[in-house]
Amino acid sequence: MDPTHDARRLRPRDPRVAFVAATVLVAASLVTIHDSRAMLGALVFACVWHLVATGSAGATAKSLARVLPFAIVIVVLNAVLAPGSALVALAGRRVVSREGLEDGVFFALRLGVMLMAVAAFLATSSPESMARGAYDVLRRFSRRIASQVALFVFLSMGFVPLIGDEFDRIRVAQAFRGGDFSGSLWRRAETARAWMVPLLVSAIHRSGELAKTVEVRGIRDRLVHTIEAPRAGLADVLLLLATVAMAVVTAS
Repeated sequence: MDPTHDARRLRPRDPRVAFVAATVLVAASLVTIHDSRAMLGALVFACVWHLVATGSAGATAKSLARVLPFAIVIVVLNAVLAPGSALVALAGRRVVSREGLEDGVFFALRLGVMLMAVAAFLATSSPESMARGAYDVLRRFSRRIASQVALFVFLSMGFVPLIGDEFDRIRVAQAFRGGDFSGSLWRRAETARAWMVPLLVSAIHRSGELAKTVEVRGIRDRLVHTIEAPRAGLADVLLLLATVAMAVVTAS
């Protein structure tokens, strides 16, 4: 038997379970976790979930790297601005406070937990499975609303990679024209404007074309019935149980 196929079977795939797990993680980081060690444990759990969902340590490291600059800013600002006992002092004046540094680390870990939980949820679920999962949850209340929400979820999630590809294309084109983020603040602002304006124009154009395609091909009425309904497997059950157990253990 193909070991790659076995590895995929061990990955959670049900978007409904992934959404609940991500919600529990975020709620725990905001409400029940009040200790940096427990928050670090929640972050490790979110990273392991992301690693299992993607099967790539590089992808997990890349997601963490996106959080790192914001985490550094949070830690530095809290350490310098928050009052407390002096951890680092110059000429008798407090520069870094101990309490501020501890709070900064805690808030940075909280940000990491929330962003990694969302990243793991997105890595676990495809646009098709998200759309069908949203439909299966809402159809008990209203099939019409469920169909509309499913279409919105499918189109919006499928639109994200298109915007990413368009951004890369514009970035490369502007780089060949000398548009980088070096130099003065004013020059960086001009560079950002040169990137964002064509990106917004392209997004509006693509969204218009996508809306026409949806109406002409009748995707609005046929979408849900052409997508296989997600089914929770053993990996999804284990993910949910592990998330709940982590939230209970780290509660303080």
